[in-house]
Amino acid sequence: MARTNRIEARASRTFTLKLSASGVELFLDCHHRLCQQMSELLPYGQTLYCALLHLSRIDCVLILDDLQTLKRSGLAGPDAYFVGAPGSLVDVAARITARIGAEVPANQRPIVTGHLFVVALKRFRQAIPDELLACYHAMVAEAGEAIKIRARVQPLPGTVIQALP
Repeated sequence: MARTNRIEARASRTFTLKLSASGVELFLDCHHRLCQQMSELLPYGQTLYCALLHLSRIDCVLILDDLQTLKRSGLAGPDAYFVGAPGSLVDVAARITARIGAEVPANQRPIVTGHLFVVALKRFRQAIPDELLACYHAMVAEAGEAIKIRARVQPLPGTVIQALP
């Protein structure tokens, strides 16, 4: 019983990204941009979380197109990289997958979460600075209990954070 409680209490987990050298460069570019925007040295998992939140705002047809062309993009690869992030990242991915199923019922291909991560990073690289900031604050609102955040990067009291779909 103690083991079950420990697992339930764990706020973060490790996620696997299978990337090529170009995919690693993409991840590091996204991470650098987010850290620069926030003027903070952030954990890698927060970049992945923000990228997925940003993807939740992207049109489902564009996401499916990116998933179908992922192999040709050269971003996915054979090397596994492990990123620790809040466990609620799974919920964000599930919401995106459910939205795709609802909005594009003709899609019969299963959506691999690891592939969704790479597509999220690809789209996150193109995000404008205001979108980076909005995704960061949405992540804090959604997963703030599970991440360590320095007081100076927390949203100000009374700040209204736009909910993501």
